Amino acid sequence: MDERIKQGYYKIYSEMFTIILFLAAGSVVINVAFFQKNIRQLWFEYIILVGSPIYRLIRIRMLEIADAPAGGWKRVFCIRAAAAVTLVTVLFLLVGYVRFGRMDVSEFFVFLIPFTILFCLTAFLTKRLQDSWKRKQERKYEDEE
Repeated sequence: MDERIKQGYYKIYSEMFTIILFLAAGSVVINVAFFQKNIRQLWFEYIILVGSPIYRLIRIRMLEIADAPAGGWKRVFCIRAAAAVTLVTVLFLLVGYVRFGRMDVSEFFVFLIPFTILFCLTAFLTKRLQDSWKRKQERKYEDEE
């Protein structure tokens, strides 16, 4: 198969992965907000949301893929993380308002604050892990030359 065709297939699969991930996240929000389902009833979406990033990390390590950080990546990464946390906060508040007709601040502190801390911690640790893999890979190729 031609390399250009392979790259096209990889791009399609990558887009499909992203679409499935967003559909699973949307499904969780809609099912919790409008149909009052709990996590036991959304196990398939939960597996997709948790398993996809883990699978991606494992495959990145197995294939020894390391992207060179783009110029200003720290700023872009922080902006994306802040946007994700803001989006989750707004969705959480809207879901609480739709379900109960009010915004419960106690639920906000019990659920959203620990989620935000874990989300940020995971995002930064994952980025550090990928950077360390990249440095090891660069050293490996420097030694071979």
